[in-house]
Amino acid sequence: MLDRSRSWLNWALPVVTVGVVLLAWQFVTAGGMVSATQFPTMTDTMAALGREISTGRVWPAIGATLIGWLIGMVITIVLGVIIGTALAFNDFAQRSAAPVIEIFKAIPAIAILPLVILIAGSTLPMKVFLVCFAAFWPFLIQVIYGVRSMDPIVLDTARALGVRGARRFLQISVPSASPYLVTGMRIASAQALILCIVAEIVGGAAGIGRNILLAENTGVVAYPTMYAYIMVAGILGVALTGGFFLLEKRVMHWHESQRNIRESNKVGAA
Repeated sequence: MLDRSRSWLNWALPVVTVGVVLLAWQFVTAGGMVSATQFPTMTDTMAALGREISTGRVWPAIGATLIGWLIGMVITIVLGVIIGTALAFNDFAQRSAAPVIEIFKAIPAIAILPLVILIAGSTLPMKVFLVCFAAFWPFLIQVIYGVRSMDPIVLDTARALGVRGARRFLQISVPSASPYLVTGMRIASAQALILCIVAEIVGGAAGIGRNILLAENTGVVAYPTMYAYIMVAGILGVALTGGFFLLEKRVMHWHESQRNIRESNKVGAA
């Protein structure tokens, strides 16, 4: 019975918190504390969101944003795992690449947006490049740390058993570094979505960001629609982050970190 009560609270508290925030939004805007021309009421924004959903205009925008995000994430993960593993196993290569990684990691992706637009235009490749540029470096660092954190005994055993090349990479390196990889994916996912939407706002590529920009340029009458698409971006970000948490829980169920979480939950329930 106690377990059911705790489970119900875990689901109810976030819902209640969101409800309180929405009511506060309505109270502040409808009460005149903030100008409605700058910040529309919650009810107007929800009505605009309902119109965008009912007319179907929101779905192509979400699809365009997700396509850019997904392609960028796939490229980031594939290149990050390959390059990061290679650097982790070669001390000289890692020391040589470290300054380059730190320099590029410190460059805001938005700073190179004008150059990328000039070369690629307001296209999907422009979004994908910016997503990769923003997400690749933090993910690469996580891969390097993950591979280098492997137990030396595991590596010695693999060498003694003749496990080499691609087999060692798939059966030893990737599973051992998987906690770092999943964390890196979650970090890269958030940055990738942010840059994808920024590229759409500034660069004009199709997606949620461009719809935000078009609503803003339409004028005050379309501000509820603009805020509706901002809400869509936030909901999408929460959904993707939640998806990676569920993926981590499902894929990493065998790992010590997940076992510790389950044990802590059991102790808390008791």
